[in-house]
Amino acid sequence: MKIDPAALTRHFKLLEERAYVQRSRNPKNQREVLVNVTDVARKQLLHEPPTDHLNIKKQMEKILSADEQKTLSALLEKLVSGLDQITVEKH
Repeated sequence: MKIDPAALTRHFKLLEERAYVQRSRNPKNQREVLVNVTDVARKQLLHEPPTDHLNIKKQMEKILSADEQKTLSALLEKLVSGLDQITVEKH
């Protein structure tokens, strides 16, 4: 996936200004920036999601059947739980 680093930095800066993310340098590799979701963002996304997010969610739910949604959810949870096992080889 090709992502413009400058664009990514701009987006994270906006999210950081709104207290949605917190950026810090990776202590093991100072060239890397770690991004963490804040409690403010978790609260808003989980407990008070924006109306447009809810509208999009409703439209997306029409695309998949209830069974497909459950399958997708299970697969995404499995993928997320295995992310810490993924290694990246440096070339």
